[in-house]
Amino acid sequence: MAEVRVGTASWTDPTLLASGWYPPEARNDPEKRLRHYARFFDTVEVDSTFYALPRLEVVRKWAERTPEGFLFHVKAFSAFTGHGLEAKALPKDLKVLLPQEEGHLPQREVPEEVVEEAWRRFFAALSPLREAGKLGYLHFGLPPWTEPKPRSFQYLERLAERTRGYWVAVEFRNPKWYTAWGFVRKELSRLGLIHVSVDAPPHPEAPPRVLEATHPVAVLRCHGRNADTWKGPHGKPYERFNWRYSEEELRDLAQATRTLAEGAERVFVLFNNNYGTQGVEAALGLKALLGLA
Repeated sequence: MAEVRVGTASWTDPTLLASGWYPPEARNDPEKRLRHYARFFDTVEVDSTFYALPRLEVVRKWAERTPEGFLFHVKAFSAFTGHGLEAKALPKDLKVLLPQEEGHLPQREVPEEVVEEAWRRFFAALSPLREAGKLGYLHFGLPPWTEPKPRSFQYLERLAERTRGYWVAVEFRNPKWYTAWGFVRKELSRLGLIHVSVDAPPHPEAPPRVLEATHPVAVLRCHGRNADTWKGPHGKPYERFNWRYSEEELRDLAQATRTLAEGAERVFVLFNNNYGTQGVEAALGLKALLGLA
């Protein structure tokens, strides 16, 4: 039977902090906050690393503040996935290498030397988690405009080569990847990349839920089922995933988890419906249904 772990995508979302789920003494204390989260869950996704490069001293504290065996799954920096970057998110010495030092830069305008140095710093900052045995997978969420074209498969080849020795999970946001799923599945397996199964709304621009593992590790990432907010526009990222899973929907996710567990050695289920307590409540509910409470 596969090992199953359940957690949330971020433990510091502003609406979660404001919800009252954390005790008053932990809400604004990073150490107490993470220790409180780890009382209920043994895994979490780090969302902040998509927006800015992680800092070594912060990552070291994550490792120190969690119990043995706790696993952090780290989202890849936006410039590694084709999203471009926000100039203000870079350290000063890298920012001066950009064509502009403010605003959003699309991927084509980000100098290659900046991307290469960002990769180096990204790996270096994660070293405390690797050394402590607390680094799970690196999560690469491809943009919705990325389609299964030759250059996209070349990207996956380069990604697998660059990240050799790490668990690397790939999430497709464009449903066209699943019209060519037979070939895509074989390529992911060949490259040793983890397929991220997605639970998303029934929406023409949302990927379908395909419960097939391409690696001994399988991932189910739950975005909620709010079709009205999937497309946007959104003032804040969490507005897209504003959804409270019902008991019936959680039973469906429990069965989906069991299905993934039939073809994998480890299964991670991460709830990304981080609006208020919706994510933590869904994660706790799923743990109970799976007998993990």
